[in-house]
Amino acid sequence: MLRGMTRTAAVCLLLGSPLAQAGFLPENDLWKEDGLFRGAGLTQTDFNEVIDLAESVLGPIISNNFNATLKVNRLWTDSTVNASAIQYGTDWEVNMYGGLARRPEVTLDGFGLVLCHEIGHHLGGYPFSSAWAANEGEADYFAAIACPRILWKNQLTENASFRETVEAAPKQACDKAWQTTSDQNLCYRVLMGAKSLAELLGALGDQKASWSTPEVKAVKATNNAHPAGQCRLDTLLAGALCNKGFDFAVIPGKDLGSSRNSKTAELDAVKSSCTQYENYSVGYRPACWFKPLLTPAVTN
Repeated sequence: MLRGMTRTAAVCLLLGSPLAQAGFLPENDLWKEDGLFRGAGLTQTDFNEVIDLAESVLGPIISNNFNATLKVNRLWTDSTVNASAIQYGTDWEVNMYGGLARRPEVTLDGFGLVLCHEIGHHLGGYPFSSAWAANEGEADYFAAIACPRILWKNQLTENASFRETVEAAPKQACDKAWQTTSDQNLCYRVLMGAKSLAELLGALGDQKASWSTPEVKAVKATNNAHPAGQCRLDTLLAGALCNKGFDFAVIPGKDLGSSRNSKTAELDAVKSSCTQYENYSVGYRPACWFKPLLTPAVTN
């Protein structure tokens, strides 16, 4: 069986079914190191608390708006260093693994962003990699632009604690993008979680990423696979800086069927994201994985 997935998800992928979505990370053998880090990362209590919050907040949203059930499979004893999503009918599942939570690079908020990424496959929408799943870059974008703002928005004291610990570069970016103290604090928190994930990607050996080295190469067509580590950090930064509100009652483009990756779908996504089409200077999906179909609007 493929590591990082339930038996059902692995079978779906092997058979080419559109029901399963690949893991948060590329396939890896970091599970072999799990015994080295016992006690270094999250505790099982931490693991469960992060999942409890997501299920309690996003579960009703999914149920009320899409008549579906969110279930997070809590695979604490599994050493897999990954996470994955699967959807069949009205059952929308996410697999979260103890091996990921126990990594020394993964903070509480880093783990939360991975969970947000997997839920983003279900809710993020355009661009899609299958009939239902937002692609990897979009799931990263959702994990910063939408999910933390609904999960952490009322945790004002916790958010404020990051004002004293955030690094200079992300702090400057957040301060420029957001006007209120509470919005800035939440932005800091998201980006410190993103740093945790950048360090995890670095453990793969060829996925180094930092605030000072943004990716400059642009794709010729939207990439549905895992972007490189730097591109993923850039995407999380973009999502954290975008001041658009995400509409959780809509999955952009999903109802368009075979046109779910069309210009019409991109217009749907404009409503819940920052875009160059609307002349945003920050917060838009990075060109290192996303190729817009819409040209920037002309202003007088």
